[in-house]
Amino acid sequence: MKFLFSILTLIIRKGKISEKNYSLQKEKYIGINNNQVPMRVYYSKKYTHKTAILFLGASPDGEKHKAINYLAKALTLFGYHVFIPRIPPLMALDISNKNIDWITHIYQMIQSRKEINPNYITAIGISYGGGMLLKASLDNKMKNPPPKSIFLYGSGCDVDTILKFITKGEFDYNGDIAKIKPHEWGLTVFFHHFMDNINFGIDKQNIREVLQLRINNEKEKAQEKLDLLNGKEFEIANSILSGEIIPEVQNIVDQVIVNKRDYIQDLSCKPICHKVSTKVFIFHGANDNMVPFTESIQLNQLINNSVLLISYLFEHKGLSSKSSILFKVRELIKLLRFFYKFDKYHAS
Repeated sequence: MKFLFSILTLIIRKGKISEKNYSLQKEKYIGINNNQVPMRVYYSKKYTHKTAILFLGASPDGEKHKAINYLAKALTLFGYHVFIPRIPPLMALDISNKNIDWITHIYQMIQSRKEINPNYITAIGISYGGGMLLKASLDNKMKNPPPKSIFLYGSGCDVDTILKFITKGEFDYNGDIAKIKPHEWGLTVFFHHFMDNINFGIDKQNIREVLQLRINNEKEKAQEKLDLLNGKEFEIANSILSGEIIPEVQNIVDQVIVNKRDYIQDLSCKPICHKVSTKVFIFHGANDNMVPFTESIQLNQLINNSVLLISYLFEHKGLSSKSSILFKVRELIKLLRFFYKFDKYHAS
């Protein structure tokens, strides 16, 4: 009943969430390097024993990400205290396994807070943060006690198939090759991460600077810098930023995949999924152009105790405006049932 009442409240208010429902605290926690790291905490005004920790993917917005903050506010309506900790490597688009240490550190830190019931924590992994969260959940630091549940949104499973998608827009669905134009951000993150391992055949400093400006969310400056380039420099940088793959950029990606194969395989969570014993709820938008929904199908097949919903209402960054009203109503009913199961499980 409380769940349905909260849903109705959101609908009646057309998605607007009153500040009367939560209090926001902007805090800092001590990171694994002993530095002070920003964190946002949304406390629900309802009496609650439920906590959610949001582990973001690779984004320069960090804990200030607008969509993530809206999600946190929405969760307070359902009686969750919500933590959004900055993870410095992911904010810097470092997708290495060092993020696992940060996740386990953050989990222990929040779990030990006096206002938190450690038996009712749900760990929410978003995009790339989802795979890192699954790996982290196997660490002893997250087992005393473990999260009540894990929730994955738009997460990947196999880095190989993700890389194929972000460069070619292709993914295998029931034996057929499906195509969606991939979001350019995936390619930008790839080149930023592997920049030191790439030989462009030319001085790469200008390309590096353009990508760094884009990664810093300085889009206008990145475009200005790009417009000053010419020849091969411009062609490569423009291809990466636009997501329009030219043969030379595809060849570079293919070569990196060969040269760094062991490292790339180690980034995947696919090999460890069968070891995850925590209840996992998996949610993915069918129209996701950053990570194909087939990645979540893989996760569901590999994780023993999981529940999956592929929603045609959502893309990677939120609601899709496509489809008819009747279709949306049907999808909304599926969505509500899924989240009701999640909330009921977490509260029990």
